[in-house]
Amino acid sequence: MTTDVITASGDAPVKELVDLLREREISAAPIVDDFGVVLGVVSWSDLHEIIEVAQPVRSRRWWRRAFPPRLYWPEGTAAGIMNGPPVTIGADASLTAAARLMHQRAVGRLLVVDAGHKLRGIVSRSDLFKVHDRLDAVIRDEAVHHVLIGELRIRPGAVRVSVDDGAVTLTGRTARRTTAQAAARTIALIPGVTDIDNQLVPDVDDTAAPGSAGHALRRNYLVLDGGPRSMAAAQA
Repeated sequence: MTTDVITASGDAPVKELVDLLREREISAAPIVDDFGVVLGVVSWSDLHEIIEVAQPVRSRRWWRRAFPPRLYWPEGTAAGIMNGPPVTIGADASLTAAARLMHQRAVGRLLVVDAGHKLRGIVSRSDLFKVHDRLDAVIRDEAVHHVLIGELRIRPGAVRVSVDDGAVTLTGRTARRTTAQAAARTIALIPGVTDIDNQLVPDVDDTAAPGSAGHALRRNYLVLDGGPRSMAAAQA
């Protein structure tokens, strides 16, 4: 989010808001009270509804001269023309939640607030797009280093992770079926993951019922992280 937010007070005159948006080259400004609590938002679209644009009378002597239009605005303050309540989101919300809220409310920006509804910053669609550009690489890095190697202790290279637009594909082998299932479940919780295609092949089905073929196979192997070895090989 952007933390250097240009704001205005609720008692700011309309002319002051016009000058603020024009001089700072912004499309909208949050309106806050003396404690920094968000009250609403004033945008150019709000101002266009109340500002009158009139062309001045041109002198015949200077008929070739270009005269800029004059703006007329009524007396009033930001509190009287702002849109409220504004669309806000908590500072600890996920990027997925922010994108979903923008889509649902059809807005291009969200005001980020703390638990007391005080303004912390603004997150826009462009901010999310910047994150999206590098999100696949971040997801893959967290899946490999944090989940597979860090938490599940899977041998590096035993499982391959590919990420395309948030969709994760897992290929390779794991020692146990439960390990493959745990990998898919945990990686699905990484922020930004939209789908999981679990193609992992377990060497041992440790979910099989006693007496089944999978259970018999389990008795004949010593299962180690990264793959099983036969008991004879382990004792050699």
